Amino acid sequence: MHVYLYQYIIATPILILHGVLTVLIIFMLLKHDIKITQHFKKYGMTYGLIIGIASIVGSLGFSLGYAYAPCELCWYQRIFHYPQAFLFAIALYYKDARVWTYSIWLSVIGFIIAGYQVLIQFNPALAKSSVCSIVPAAESCSDILTQSYGYISIPVMSLTFFTCLIMLYIYQIKNPH
Repeated sequence: MHVYLYQYIIATPILILHGVLTVLIIFMLLKHDIKITQHFKKYGMTYGLIIGIASIVGSLGFSLGYAYAPCELCWYQRIFHYPQAFLFAIALYYKDARVWTYSIWLSVIGFIIAGYQVLIQFNPALAKSSVCSIVPAAESCSDILTQSYGYISIPVMSLTFFTCLIMLYIYQIKNPH
């Protein structure tokens, strides 16, 4: 499969997730989300597992399948993505809602790292003073290796997954009434 086809196969669900996240945030702000809250309380761990698996498949597909060398910030994001698939799989097996306590910490830290990388990718002035410019031998964190739909780069995909996990957590702690 050609890399451009792969990037669009990966980026299209991300684009859809952006629309879904926007609608969920609007419903949450308008307090019209009782049914949504009930749905996410029931199926949240399954969605968490799907997000965890998708992040592993997406990142390994680019690095192993298409030889895209991950930069330093990409490695850090992987540290916070990869365990989530295993955490949610185990939590689903044991029906253990405590997984959200672990997931939120991983997601918030990963969100900060991914958000920083998105900022340096789309703002060249920040890229010159970024953490990654310290190590000249490493892949540049500001390089955009792939970009679909005009803005969906690999760090944007990562940021979207972390945002989804944070939203799932919010729905877990939210009172549906």
